[in-house]
Formats: sequence, structure tokens, C-alpha cells
Amino acid sequence: MRSTVVLAGFGAIGLVDAVQTYDYIIVGGGTTGLVVANRLTEDYNKTVLVIENGALDNGTTSSIPGNSAELNLAAMYDIYSAPEPNLGNKSFLVTVANVVGGGSYVNGMQWDRGSNADYDAWAELGNKGWDWKGLKPYFAKSNRFDPPSKETTKRFDITYDENAYGYGPVNVSISDYQFPDMKAIFHSWDNVSIPHPKEGFADPIGVFWSPNSVNKATVTRTTSRTAYFDPIVSRRNLKLLCNTHVDEITFHNSSAGALVAAGVKYTLRGSQQQVQAVATKEVILAAGGVFTPHLLMYSGIGPKDVLEAAGVPVKKDLAAVGSNFQDHIASYMSFALQNLAPESLQALNANATFNQTSYDEYIKYKTGPYSAGKSNGLVFMALQHFDTAFNETVSKIRSQNVSELLPERYSENKALLAGYIKQRNILVDQYSGTDAAVGEITMQPWGLSAIAHNKPLSRGTITLNTTHPGAYPIVRWNAFLNPVDADVMIALTRYNRKHWTSEALAKYKPVETVPGAQYQTDAEIIQGGIESASLQPTFAHPSGGCSMMPEDLGGCVSDKLLVYGVEKLSVIDASIIPLIPATHLQATMYAVAEKAADIIKARA
Repeated sequence: MRSTVVLAGFGAIGLVDAVQTYDYIIVGGGTTGLVVANRLTEDYNKTVLVIENGALDNGTTSSIPGNSAELNLAAMYDIYSAPEPNLGNKSFLVTVANVVGGGSYVNGMQWDRGSNADYDAWAELGNKGWDWKGLKPYFAKSNRFDPPSKETTKRFDITYDENAYGYGPVNVSISDYQFPDMKAIFHSWDNVSIPHPKEGFADPIGVFWSPNSVNKATVTRTTSRTAYFDPIVSRRNLKLLCNTHVDEITFHNSSAGALVAAGVKYTLRGSQQQVQAVATKEVILAAGGVFTPHLLMYSGIGPKDVLEAAGVPVKKDLAAVGSNFQDHIASYMSFALQNLAPESLQALNANATFNQTSYDEYIKYKTGPYSAGKSNGLVFMALQHFDTAFNETVSKIRSQNVSELLPERYSENKALLAGYIKQRNILVDQYSGTDAAVGEITMQPWGLSAIAHNKPLSRGTITLNTTHPGAYPIVRWNAFLNPVDADVMIALTRYNRKHWTSEALAKYKPVETVPGAQYQTDAEIIQGGIESASLQPTFAHPSGGCSMMPEDLGGCVSDKLLVYGVEKLSVIDASIIPLIPATHLQATMYAVAEKAADIIKARA
């Protein structure tokens, strides 16, 4: 019995036996999966199979930097959350990539990192070597920075420090094209009492310029595919299957009775034939923050009650799977502006002629508006930078009975609750000080101004569909389950309003259109966000559902990335994040993947 597969050599189609054997099987050809595949196959004696549900897309839509302003829905799963009780019982798009390259292929291309304290918190939660000191070399190993031209630097007063970056394959850059209004909007923060670091990748709290994952030489998006896969596509010890669904992880029992990951069963799209692949060394899960927990549960690893309710045989009762689910809470505020420069992002959207000439300019010369991402300006703030009542907010957190503000499973599992309490104590310290950001404002050269709560206290869950367990998982963010999260979003909203109506931006005569200035009280601000659909439980950073923490703190994987209670099974994607950092996750996940590769190679 044989099955058709797509080999790593792009167009090469070959036939392989239905039962295949490799040293490593990586489930997911996204941001982290392709990094680890590259590093493992540096040893030509090791064979690696990467299985990706999505396509190997050779189109240009995603590669054009200017297109990052719009969601590339064709390269994403069509999955929506369960209704969110505190957001009008609405369901929300779960933004998960379904393409080779994963999130790096569809994201907003921001290249930033969390504060040192964000990663030190991971070590404080029991993960040795996962503090900033332990991760810093891997940030350097993954990226390299190309500065803007001297002319652009001078014209827009751009600051940067090349020493903050590294020597890796991911090309990042600050675009030579900036919308003219970017200078005034960036300088509107000059007199605000928050830090203004020269380089955000060295000191990521305050107002700073930040690169995008764009290759300056080609003026195209950099992805894990272009950086880690395309250059080594000819390696004979690496195979990629795309358009292929991993149905389940297979297991056997060792002579000592231990549960051991043996491989996977998968089905090529359009085929009814299930194929089995065996991993002699390790099955590595890189299916992402939503689908890794789902695959584990469908394979029998997860909370016993969830598995039994879905009729899935329990192989390992592990309550951590699908718990501790986190994301940044966002609100997409918008202001109508006057007196914008003729070349503006607003004009690009509204003026078909300008849009077409700009597109043609990019295709011909790789210059102009389409050569740039959404923005190179970011604002990350400690709680006290934007919340005048931050002491009261911290006191409120300290006085809470946390078990009443968490999903029901926490009150039934001492380890989960203990782990959350330790997280909560770290968050209290971060909320109280200035060494970690809690809120973010994106700086775009027109009236859209997204705000994000970077350190939510609420926790979501990922569970199986009990009627059809193989269908998409049930995703619940549980936004505002802890009311302090609403307090933080309200404070951010008021702060952002204050900034946009400041003298520094007066020339634009801003008028808030979304959610609307008519929403003034705390309750009205939240309700206005719900009614206008500007308030979202996600900033497209789903993480935490297979957390890296000690098992007695409700962890799913150890600091060596191995799933508790199962041999030869590891996780390397955003689901392992124990406490979400204040950053867009891309750069962090490249660093995590580089470190993961070294950890896996060390036990080979």
C-alpha cells in the first residue's frame, strides 16, 4: 500500500511506503516547526518528516509587505470561538495560520520582544534556562537587522542600535518608505512621561522604532519558510508533506510499561487513505497554540473529563492540556483625521488610482507604500504609565479569591490552581513596577489605533467538540472573567483618547469614530467596544494551552519540552508559553524554536 506525498524539493512528487520511518516527525510546518527541522537536519544522519496541514503557497499576496495590513484569510483556518459571555456572547475569529510558514506568513510582521522580566518570569515558574539570559543567544541566532537609509533615518528621526540584533537567517528591517505623517505621529509622544529608548529590541518599554520581518534586499516578507526551509530544500534527509492532516499521535508501551510516542497517522487532503509514520527518536508538536492542545486531546492526552465526554480513550490524564490558555485582549480604536499628507495609508485604502500606482511602483521598483509594513512605531507601557489608579488596581488583584475567577477545572485541580497563583504573584509584581509592560498602543500613520492589554489575568480553555471530537476544538478565551482585565482596558482606552486629543496631534483635528466618544463611563466603554466590534478577546497571539511548568504547578511540558507522562513526545510552539509576554510573539517564537532545537539535539 503506497501514498502520494510532496517532498521538500517543492515540485517533486514521489511515492513512499504507507508505513514510513524517520528519526523525527514534526507536526506543523509553521514558524517553529521549520526552524527545528532545519537545525535537526544539519546532521545528515538524522531524518526528519514535517507534516503541514496547509499549502505550500508560491503566490505573492503574502510576500508584499504592504499587504500585511489586511488579514490573509485564504491562508488561515476558518475557525471561530465559543460565545464569549462578557463580550455580548459573540463568537470571534480564531486567527490561526494554515500554510507552510505558519504565523510568520500571515502576521503583521512586527519584530519586537518582551522585557527581560517577561522571560525571567518563565524561569521563576520553574523553567531552568528559560530566563532572558538563557534566551538572549537564541534571539541573536535567529535574526539579522538591516537599518534604513541615512536619508530616511534623518528625515524621520529614526533611532536604532544594530548591536541589539544578531547574525541569523531572519532578515528584519525598518523600511526606507515611511508615510509622511509617521514623523508627526511618532513625535506626538515626545513630551509624554514614559521611556524613549534608542532601541526597542534592547529595551522594549516605552516609545520606540521597531523593525518588520522584511528582507531589505528583496523587499519581501521574511518567513520561516524563506529563512529556514527554502535555503535547505535540497537536503535529502528532510521531507515536507503539505496539504496533509495529522489524524492522531500513535503510542506504544515500553517494556517498563511507560507510554511512548511511536509516530503519527495522517491523511493527505482529498484522500481517504490513512498513512502511518514512525518516529524512532521523537514526535515533535509544532501545530500552534490552538491545534497542539487539540491533537494531544484527540490522541488521548488531556483532562480525563474532557476526553471521556468526547468518547476519546484516555491514555494519559493530564489536566494541563488546554488549560492556561492566554492571548492579548485588544480594542481597535479609530479616529477620523483631517490634514493628512496626500500620501497616507488612508488615501491608499480610499483612492483607487493612488492604490494602483503605488502597487505598480512596488512591482516595478520595490519602492513606495507597498514596500512597507503597517508601522515601525510601537508604544509599550507599564501599568503606572497609563493607569492613574494603578495602586488600587494592584490592591484589587491582591484581594481577589482567584478560584472564583478561573475556569471550573482550576477549583478541581490543586496543581492548576497552584500554578495560577504563582503566575498571579508574578503579575502583581509586574503590575506594580516599571520593568514589564502591561499595555500597548500601536502607532500607525493614520487614524487606526489599536490598544492591547498585554498581561491578562483571565484564563481560557481549549476543549474537544464532544459530538465530533475530530472537528475544530472549542476555544474559549473567557475574556474579562477576571474583572481587572476590563479595568485595564478601560484605563488604556481613556489614555489613548487623551493622547489623540492632545495638543501634539491637534493639527489632525481627530474625532473618535470607533467605539465613539459618546461612551464615557466604565460600563459604556466596554459596551461601546462590544457594539462596535472593536473589542476583541484576541490579538492573534493564542498561547499557553500546553504550558511549560513543573507538573505540580499544572504544567504540560517540562523545561526540556517533553510532555509529562509520555516518552519521546515534545512541544515547541506557542502553546508552551507559561505566561504571555508583552510583545508580538514572532521574534520570541523564533528564539524558542532555536533553543528547542538545541535541547532536542542534546538528547539525541
